[in-house]
Amino acid sequence: MKKSLLALAVLGAFAGTAAAQSSVTIYGVVDMSIAKRNDCNPCAVNPGAPANDAWTMQQSTTSRLGFRGNEDLGGGLSAQFQIEHRFNPDTGAQNQTPFWNGRSYVQLTSAAAGAVYLGREYTPAFWVQLKSDPFGNDGVGQTGVGITWAGYMTPDGPVTATSGVTSIPQAAWPAGSSARSSNTVGYKTPSLGGLTANVAVSLSEGTQQGRGLGFNAEYAAGPIYAGLGYEKITDGASDGRGVVNVAFHYNLGFVKPILYLAKSKFGANGDIDGKVIVLAATAPIGNGMLKFGLSRVTFDLPAGVAEDTHTKLGLGYNYNLSKRTNLYFDIGTAKGMASQAGVEGERSTAYALGVRHQF
Repeated sequence: MKKSLLALAVLGAFAGTAAAQSSVTIYGVVDMSIAKRNDCNPCAVNPGAPANDAWTMQQSTTSRLGFRGNEDLGGGLSAQFQIEHRFNPDTGAQNQTPFWNGRSYVQLTSAAAGAVYLGREYTPAFWVQLKSDPFGNDGVGQTGVGITWAGYMTPDGPVTATSGVTSIPQAAWPAGSSARSSNTVGYKTPSLGGLTANVAVSLSEGTQQGRGLGFNAEYAAGPIYAGLGYEKITDGASDGRGVVNVAFHYNLGFVKPILYLAKSKFGANGDIDGKVIVLAATAPIGNGMLKFGLSRVTFDLPAGVAEDTHTKLGLGYNYNLSKRTNLYFDIGTAKGMASQAGVEGERSTAYALGVRHQF
């Protein structure tokens, strides 16, 4: 009897070890808000909302369902995967195409040498931009990918009206509307005293216009974050397009000021120049976080466009009900660029009150 109990205990220990070596996590976000903006055409904030002053139900953070897994292979080696789907909670409809639009990759990691990943993933320069937007590229207050990349987007997918600064003529937009790239091979270094680097190449394979090459270098230690990103498109209809961005943050405890700069080339064969400066900050107040962002983007647009600057102010507050659930109130106001000479761009203001739950 004692031998049987001992055998069961040993088997249980092995089973526990095996379970600890491999894991799969289900995660996601469900976000819904009530939002309103003033009637304007074209509008520079809250793209995708109806072109009037009606109340709308919408999400700030794109709701998602994801799966990620990790397996310990021994000897400092491990394997990971991640797949992520986007959807609209108010209707249950799929939000974006393809189905696993968020992230879809497999990765091999060495604790000493870094990680190699293959699949669909955010481009290296994106991380410098994302970490410099207090709103996390979400909601009406965000500085937004289309703005803080100075008009540049990856060539992954078709142009859409939600690419960012919607008042720019769509003919001037790049042939893509994403911060991700498909068919990607990438490498991430391990952290060296807070310094990391990431380089990636995305192959066109007929699903996106052009081959993308990008890298970043980031330093995060103590109160300091500094980042440099670069991306360029070659070998396709989008040749000449690219972006360089830099960021610096310093967390003082009571406030974290953020400085972000970017310079880009976009449009057909990179024939339009763009540049942006963002001054932003976050500050813990009470049981939440205050968010502030002021961005100014300037484009060297084609003849026939009267204005070439876009200035936006975003202000918001997240109130934490728990570690996973928060209430938020965001407001954004901006004056968009005119679509033709002699026409002044209109001011657009939008605000949203919502709840976000993460699991």
